[in-house]
Amino acid sequence: MGRFDGLAGGVGAYRTATLALLAVHAAAGVLGHLDVLELDPVALAATVGAASAGTMLTSLVGALVSGVRAHVESSLITGLLLALLLWPALTVESLVGAGLVGAAAGLSKVLVRWRGRHLLNPAAAGALVAGLVLAPVLGTAAPVWWVATPVLAPVVLVAGLAVLRRTGTGTVAAAYGSAYLAVTVPRLVLSGQEPLDALTSVIGSHPVLVVAAFMVVEPLTQAPRRRARLAVAVLAGVLAGVPFAAGPLSTSPELAIVAANLVTALVAAPRALRLVVVGHGSPGPGTHEVLLRPSRALRWQPGQWAEIDVLRMRPDGRGRRRVFSLVPGGRDAVAVAFAVRERPSAFKRSLMAAPVGSTVRATCVGGDFLLPDDPTRPVLMIAGGIGVTPFLSQIEHAGPRDMVLVLVCPTGMPPPYLRRLARTRARVVIISPDPVPALPPRWTWHRGTRLTASALRSVMSDLPRRAAYVSGSPDLVRRARAVLREVGVRRVRTDTFTGYGRRPAHRSPEGAAPAAPAPAERDRGRRRVPEGRRTPAADAGAEPGGVTAGASR
Repeated sequence: MGRFDGLAGGVGAYRTATLALLAVHAAAGVLGHLDVLELDPVALAATVGAASAGTMLTSLVGALVSGVRAHVESSLITGLLLALLLWPALTVESLVGAGLVGAAAGLSKVLVRWRGRHLLNPAAAGALVAGLVLAPVLGTAAPVWWVATPVLAPVVLVAGLAVLRRTGTGTVAAAYGSAYLAVTVPRLVLSGQEPLDALTSVIGSHPVLVVAAFMVVEPLTQAPRRRARLAVAVLAGVLAGVPFAAGPLSTSPELAIVAANLVTALVAAPRALRLVVVGHGSPGPGTHEVLLRPSRALRWQPGQWAEIDVLRMRPDGRGRRRVFSLVPGGRDAVAVAFAVRERPSAFKRSLMAAPVGSTVRATCVGGDFLLPDDPTRPVLMIAGGIGVTPFLSQIEHAGPRDMVLVLVCPTGMPPPYLRRLARTRARVVIISPDPVPALPPRWTWHRGTRLTASALRSVMSDLPRRAAYVSGSPDLVRRARAVLREVGVRRVRTDTFTGYGRRPAHRSPEGAAPAAPAPAERDRGRRRVPEGRRTPAADAGAEPGGVTAGASR
């Protein structure tokens, strides 16, 4: 998947979801044109337009009221999802109904909010309103989930896997799907179906694939911690599979998702808050740091991330949100840092140019890239480039814990925050092609351009005992996992920064360091960071991430 990760790093999570849903619609339109599906492609396009227009209109109104720039692509994604569950028709009643369902979805983001975040998945909320209110009144716009058909299942599966890979939320989707199958398949078997027939029927004719890949993992309604996300996904799968009826309510995917969203809000209590820009700096060559002070107390643990939304920027293809590891900034402030290429993204340019006193928004704070609970367990950390950022806060708050940090510098350029690392108790090993002058005590240098088993064994004799963590580019993470297996480490927690391509993000095409950013007025130039996405931690054997969906560095 290395080639896919390299390509996906240049495309935002929202854009990936948009393209994947468009691919599903395009396949449905072609199959309808060929009479494989009983579906009118023109009616499908009109339904997409009506549902998207309704969502965008209410979202724009909500943005004007709240003073926050509307997230247009999010509204488009909601419209595309709604068009997969509303039967496409060219009648006035059907198109008006689709528009009203979209409006209900958009209004759910405006009206059902808590702690600065919308609580409900917009598409699920719109579908629930359609079934409970609009369909009885209009006689149309009832959710029918026409996308759940065997001929479209392979397309939905491939499109969904692309989204899950890009967002690092595969385990959440798998938890929902497994729970739904565990409830539904036995029920069908008890009704007389063969087990294999029941399984294929559920996968091909129930909306489990589209719900798992596109709705359960919606980023802003997920819990900040992986364990809570998985528990809520299992709850949603069970609720969607257990048949029940109570008045106007009955078993449906949209009801299960809305119920799970409410549980997340009550139990995990995710919140958004504003951050004031208080300074800029440069923690190392080719990097920029932005110092931020939260408007209220920011709860986070060393190693966690924040999704930053630059409210007033003009978004490019990768959107206006990125995920960054948090770095302590002193005096209740935090900092985020990122690598600066020769052509930074629109997001990075906007954040670098943000004047002191301006604000950005943290839509979510969370992640599971945390040190072991046992303070006596030794730790091995491996980082490349800007991947050192989650480790800095951990090392500075680790106390007497035995920690070894391995910094891989293939181009010879030092990683950021070396001066701060030198003031800590951690042992540091630098792997670089050239010697590093004036190494602090407890630091060692190993010649090379990549991580090797011999380099690790030369400085540590207790490798299998250590809790291993890796943070950096996909190439570094893959290499480190292989090397750690070779030296006897079986469980690894990773924090992957995609978008590096096939070369380190801090090396210019000529091999020289990029020039430092130009000062913005009085500010000095200073992770989710490299161009691409960072995903929260995952155990070895699972996908390297789990947040954030939609979040990218």
